[in-house]
Amino acid sequence: MLEGTWGDWALEVKTSQFDSQSLKGLLEFWRRLPRFRPLVITAPGDESIAHRHGLLAVNWKDFLLSGPPSVSR
Repeated sequence: MLEGTWGDWALEVKTSQFDSQSLKGLLEFWRRLPRFRPLVITAPGDESIAHRHGLLAVNWKDFLLSGPPSVSR
């Protein structure tokens, strides 16, 4: 969970291959607390896996340099 000037985010970190089953916790958290936007932090090149499941994703290198993606709510 991240709250602040970047907005309110529910974060899930995935450093190896993952599937929709491994995102169930993040999606349940979002269902219960919808003000927190879900974001998957991935290994470089794995962002498309989260995108296929309808989630925002950023690789950990970009996240460390820039934080969460800029999106309008």
